[in-house]
Amino acid sequence: MRVPPVKTFMTFFDLSKIQLAIEASPELCGDTKIVTIDGPAGSGKTTLANELSIALSDSSGAMSVIHLDELYEGWDGALDAKLFERISAWILTPIKNGINPKHLKYDWYQGKYTTWSEVPLTSVVIIEGVGSGHASMRQSVSQAIWVEAAEDLLLDRVIQRDGESIRDEMLIWKVREQNYFDSNDVKGSAHLQISGQ
Repeated sequence: MRVPPVKTFMTFFDLSKIQLAIEASPELCGDTKIVTIDGPAGSGKTTLANELSIALSDSSGAMSVIHLDELYEGWDGALDAKLFERISAWILTPIKNGINPKHLKYDWYQGKYTTWSEVPLTSVVIIEGVGSGHASMRQSVSQAIWVEAAEDLLLDRVIQRDGESIRDEMLIWKVREQNYFDSNDVKGSAHLQISGQ
């Protein structure tokens, strides 16, 4: 049974408060707490996932992080129904059964899945990326985190990180991700809402 969100709003990454919220939440996927970090491209999801992984590792042992951009099937198929089927089959079902999750990793340069990536099963598994707050996953998620930033920062951050060559794809992506956020009420369903300014 999914725990109803208790809204907490933060204007920065207060790792100690996030850590306390995770520690207080129940295991909803076997013996594992699934933490999702969703929000628009460039908002700081990966940064938060990495910082949170380090903070949680200090107190509870190693934490695993799964980046959804490794599971997207290119730009056009990134947020289609197959993504959520892959998340269920490759990540959530194995974790629920006490098995290391293992997923195919998409190579963005070759335009295809090329290698398998096995992730250690840890007491907390962080899934970060657009798509992690999908409604189909919520019954397995202990803490859903929404990260946002000022609209005028988002595209610039992505271009600085990934290069000018993806600008056109990112403009299309921004519409696609917004449709996904709206149709799944991703922000409204999150336990924690954070500004990644």
